[in-house]
Amino acid sequence: MPTTLSSTVETPVLQRSSEDVSPTAATSPDTPSAPSEAGTEAGTSAPVSLGILASLAILATLYYAKAVLLPITLAAVLALVLRPAVAWLRKQGLPTSVAATLVFALLLVVALGALFRLAEPAREWAKSAPKALDEVAERLRGVVKPLQDLQAATAEVSDIAKTPGESSPMAVRLEQPALTSEMLSTTGEYVAGVTITLALLYFLLLSGDRFLEKSVELAETFRGKRAVVSRVREIETKIASYLGAITAINAGLGVLIGLGLWWIGFPNPLLWGVVAGLLNYIPFAGLAVGVSLVTFTALATFESLSYALLAPMIYLLANGIESNLITPLVLGRSIDLNPVVILIAALVGGWIWGVVGVFLAVPLLIIAKVICDNSDDLRPVSVYLST
Repeated sequence: MPTTLSSTVETPVLQRSSEDVSPTAATSPDTPSAPSEAGTEAGTSAPVSLGILASLAILATLYYAKAVLLPITLAAVLALVLRPAVAWLRKQGLPTSVAATLVFALLLVVALGALFRLAEPAREWAKSAPKALDEVAERLRGVVKPLQDLQAATAEVSDIAKTPGESSPMAVRLEQPALTSEMLSTTGEYVAGVTITLALLYFLLLSGDRFLEKSVELAETFRGKRAVVSRVREIETKIASYLGAITAINAGLGVLIGLGLWWIGFPNPLLWGVVAGLLNYIPFAGLAVGVSLVTFTALATFESLSYALLAPMIYLLANGIESNLITPLVLGRSIDLNPVVILIAALVGGWIWGVVGVFLAVPLLIIAKVICDNSDDLRPVSVYLST
């Protein structure tokens, strides 16, 4: 009996307790999870959005401030390349001003000597280019004629499909500036850019380690000061070694292509050897431009089509040896950059700063990778930049 009474009393209590618990109260522990997840998603997407906006702002600034930023960037990269030579002369006992002046003067002598030596062959080629273009067009008439016939047939079909009485759309003609004024404007901008770059380069070489010393002063701890010096020296070493090795490789490539073209009787082989070496600084696109120019000149020079094709074959063979054997052997994994990233950087650099932007793509990537390697926050970026 006591047992029966106890169970009878407890049952309504349990029922009442279960009824008092509302659905809202039952699920109340899970309720805050939804705002928490939304807050997490918002917190994750905010940095990504800010990063995208910052990247777009940087690209717009680089594009519209080209006249100012391009000479500064080019001078800074060249100064990093030439600083080891200045440092070596300083170790020989020369003052910084004398060492910087000697290196700068040697650079000017080499550049002006090459310019004057190649100016006449380049002028002759530019003068004969229109005639050569007509000759190449005449020789390729058999290939072009079917395309012209197809274009004419397409125009006839468009005329037949016109509604009778339908008026043709009004032609709009855009007045272009005169070629002379455009050339003068472009030449003036080019001369101004070169002048600013050379002047800034000289003063950067003349300043020595002054900017490095200022950067070290800003670091508060000894560890921070040592990290600043280490990063700057690593950037200098990697860029100088990369551009020095690439310059030696491109010079050898130019010599090889020049000798090959001279062997088959190609006109101005010295000019085309230098052009090949300079174009090899431009990743991917330099090869396509060089092969196209050599093929065009060969078709305009040689009567035999098979003999004319020897010139681009020599060009491609030399570049194949350089890219697949010489460059990997010399550079190895010292750069450690993803080829896809290099291609994207070259495309973006060419769009923003033209040919010079393509040339600066790899040095700027090297600087970015060194900075990312030494920063915990930017380590994921370094992983994507690496091979």
